[in-house]
Amino acid sequence: MLKKSDSVSTSKKSAFLTKETAKENFSSILPMPCSFLSNNKKKIDERKSLHQLPECKQAKNNTTNNKPDLNEIKQEAIQKLKQIKVESGLSKPDSDDMDEIELIDDNEDEGVNSNDENDDSEAKSSKEEMAIADLQPIESWEDIDANDTDEFNASDYVNYIFKYYNERENKFTIRDYIKEQPHINKQMRLLLVDWMVEVQQQLEFNHEVLYLSVKLLDMYLNGRKVEKEKLQLLGGAAMFIACKFEERMPPIIDDFIYVSDNAYNRKELIKMEIDILKSVQFDIGIPLSYTFLRRFAKCVRADMKFLTLARYILELSLQDYSFVYIKDSLKACAALFLALKMTVNHENSIKASGKNNQLTVSYANLSSTEWNSTLIHYTGCNLRDFIDLLPSMNNLILTAPNSKYTTIFRKYSHPVFYEVARVSSLSSNEIESLAQSSKIN
Repeated sequence: MLKKSDSVSTSKKSAFLTKETAKENFSSILPMPCSFLSNNKKKIDERKSLHQLPECKQAKNNTTNNKPDLNEIKQEAIQKLKQIKVESGLSKPDSDDMDEIELIDDNEDEGVNSNDENDDSEAKSSKEEMAIADLQPIESWEDIDANDTDEFNASDYVNYIFKYYNERENKFTIRDYIKEQPHINKQMRLLLVDWMVEVQQQLEFNHEVLYLSVKLLDMYLNGRKVEKEKLQLLGGAAMFIACKFEERMPPIIDDFIYVSDNAYNRKELIKMEIDILKSVQFDIGIPLSYTFLRRFAKCVRADMKFLTLARYILELSLQDYSFVYIKDSLKACAALFLALKMTVNHENSIKASGKNNQLTVSYANLSSTEWNSTLIHYTGCNLRDFIDLLPSMNNLILTAPNSKYTTIFRKYSHPVFYEVARVSSLSSNEIESLAQSSKIN
């Protein structure tokens, strides 16, 4: 049963995205290559230490009376300088100190301290120029949070939040576990996820519940062996945990027993729930591909129709086992980029046919249809990092209408979801062209 409340346009969490528009993250500023600056600083500090040596001070005081033996002073200064560098770990005892000799011998006729003030000012000037140059980014990127006044978008903290998500993402990696599961296979997992999508739709859960429950399912199977008869129980318990984490009012246990057609009882569900939580050590704050997608879509100023198309692509990947061990952020990037190209292809073909009333999604309101510097900055990914995922994702869209498991296709064929499942996949030639362009870039 579909209700308008299931629509992205009317849910609070979806509204979080529709109001997103633009913020700058200082982490985009390129890391400053400070080797040159640090070398200058070392030389300045060394010269300061050199000027404080008694011999140099005596030479300075005597320059007005008797001209000192500059060679002798120079040798003593070099020895002192070597000692300072060795003690501070900047040099080995037998290292060559020609640089220091040149620093002292620049203007021998004028004495040891001649032009030192000019050298210091030149070094300081060079230091400032280098710092200013390094602060300039290679390419400009748009600050997507700059004018965001919605307090629920947490624009002041969102960059730190997603930096934290990127760090935690590596903690929840999943290996190719199906080889070590003697009782289940990829087809059984596909059937289970299809059922979980139907439960999410019928009980009108947030989409985060679906993504988290599938992640908990895979994490459990990643470390525990499960019998075929217990697989649906595992899926139901995973979704029950996800509801407690994501929903404001999670359903009662009897609801899950009902939708499973009494395949398991209350006691079994609670026992499996405890077992799942123990297997993940009660750490279920997992960064989800759905969360990444909503954030990344803000980089192109996505409207709800386009975002729903990207969500359709990403949701299809939940069923395919080949995406299980792919990082969630990369899956989000691939779904977003494929949606961009499908939107362009769809609108161009509709305009060419003159049937503008059949236009499902449009790129007119998008800020870009390419993987630009703003997307690179906020995703941390270049096109070549995820381009290999596009053929598999595109094939999921191509085969969805004729698949045995059509729950997701039927779901996104409904007007509530703007019928985005009608948008055609890319051709093999178009996919190949994108792959070639990623190598050039």
